[in-house]
Amino acid sequence: MHLKRWISGLILAPILILFTLYAPPWLFTLLILALIFIGLREFYALALPEIPSRDKTAALLLSLLPPLAYSSPEARCFHAALVFLLLFLFIRTLTSPDLFAARVERVGKQLLGFLYVAVFLAHFILLHKFPSGQLWVLFTLAAVFSGDTTAFYVGRAYGRRKLAPAISPGKTVEGGLGAVAGSAAAALLFKGLFFSQLPYPHALVLGLGVGIVGQLGDLWESVLKRSAQVKDSGTLIPGHGGLLDRIDAVLFAGPFVYYYAWIMGLGN
Repeated sequence: MHLKRWISGLILAPILILFTLYAPPWLFTLLILALIFIGLREFYALALPEIPSRDKTAALLLSLLPPLAYSSPEARCFHAALVFLLLFLFIRTLTSPDLFAARVERVGKQLLGFLYVAVFLAHFILLHKFPSGQLWVLFTLAAVFSGDTTAFYVGRAYGRRKLAPAISPGKTVEGGLGAVAGSAAAALLFKGLFFSQLPYPHALVLGLGVGIVGQLGDLWESVLKRSAQVKDSGTLIPGHGGLLDRIDAVLFAGPFVYYYAWIMGLGN
């Protein structure tokens, strides 16, 4: 399992780096939409395995409209796509033959999946639209994956105190601190090597923040898997599990980096 994780990473990392650096914006957007589609399928398998295939397919396709609208400079495109999606879900709830409690639970989980997977992951479309957007995307991914790797090895070597035993018994406080340190170190290293226009203090804050919110994303996905009583969200990536298992921290880190950069004026 450990060897498979490294092999998968060594294969996927260069592909992702080259794609981010050289793919035109429309192709990068298509990649994000494809990842959203796969991630939502895994979410439905975890949270709504009983949903009819026809309803699931329609909801999946409509959930791509608001993220797709992020590529437009007109904010009302996102609002229109969001309203259209909500209307579909609400009208489908009205016409469902299920008990009322089951209807409300279903639409609530569908909205949760849309917000968690589609909206969070779509922030990488917004990051990519920044000047030096490719560097912003790679900076975020480097901080996340470095934190994940450091947490794994520090936790195995020094982990003693459980971080959240009811949610994820394998995670430790020591591993969590290692994740924060690893993300911060990667952020500073990436800034020094590739991202000269990003000031060091902001790189440090972003690295520390990614290390923290990334772990929250990891724990949140653990809650989803525990609710479904499964170990992994899927089998897409050897050694890692499903797509959500690999990008759970990424989903939380993307919005954090984007809004920090926006508020601080770093994305201008």
